[in-house]
Amino acid sequence: MCHRFSYDHALGTHVARHLVHPDAQPLTALPPHWVEELLGSNSAGGTQTDGEPQIRTSGSVAHAAMRICEATDLDAPSLRARVASAYLAIIRALEQLERYPVRFWNFVPGIGDAMPGDLDRYMVFNAGRYDAYTERYGPQSITSGTCHSIGTASAVGIHGSDLSILCLAMDRPGTPVENPRQTSAWRYSARYGPLPPCFSRATMVPMRGRPHLLIGGTASVVGEESRHPGNLEAQLDETLLNMEALVQTAAGPAGAHSSPLERLIDLRVYLTSATDAEPIRRLLSKRCPHARTLEIVVAQVCRRELVVEIEGVAEL
Repeated sequence: MCHRFSYDHALGTHVARHLVHPDAQPLTALPPHWVEELLGSNSAGGTQTDGEPQIRTSGSVAHAAMRICEATDLDAPSLRARVASAYLAIIRALEQLERYPVRFWNFVPGIGDAMPGDLDRYMVFNAGRYDAYTERYGPQSITSGTCHSIGTASAVGIHGSDLSILCLAMDRPGTPVENPRQTSAWRYSARYGPLPPCFSRATMVPMRGRPHLLIGGTASVVGEESRHPGNLEAQLDETLLNMEALVQTAAGPAGAHSSPLERLIDLRVYLTSATDAEPIRRLLSKRCPHARTLEIVVAQVCRRELVVEIEGVAEL
């Protein structure tokens, strides 16, 4: 049975949100804690109906959520079509509110599972997302990287059979930021799927009266190649170099007086093994000393050789 999202119940169940509990908890299809803070407890929301996103609003901020029930039972063409339909529904609902997507979270069950045609489920998901964006904005806006509405994204594996898509939107477009150390996702070669992922590496937005950088799921990837397969510590170092590069690019010369990692204020870490939670917590607490929240969850990363992925927010 596929249940609608229930935010009030879910907020009390995720004990790893604040360093209170150092062990990783299984990933649930919820946004990070900073999103809940941004929306506030008095945000207005409606009931989710079949084929329509559940929307919550608070001032200039909106949050949309959709779930594809029993996604693991769908064949590749059906999954691709359902993902495209869900993305289009979210985009259109937010357009009616005059809100622009700035950040997506995608929770994909069996994300690395094989599907026919030498594909995995993540590749099929990417094809559906690509279809939605090209239908709404045109293929040229994606391949040129000029479409601000694709937003920053994470896509990680989750237990269960339902695929969930969450989106944070604001009353003005964010400014996309790419990583000079990495190939832009929409330029990935066909070895990562017949159609590329569509997301920016990070997005600059105003929050709480000053610019912030929303950093999408970041891992040990240079160019488009995975680095340090299976080596947790080396992958963490490479991942933090990528996050540093994003913060430096966004901050520009004005940010030269401080360490990029010291600007990180909220972090969510996806680990493939719960036994790595405590060493990761210790390392990140030292290297990102101003992170007020450090959420550690167990999830499958979209590439099997990668064991850690990190997303977060930097104050610029």
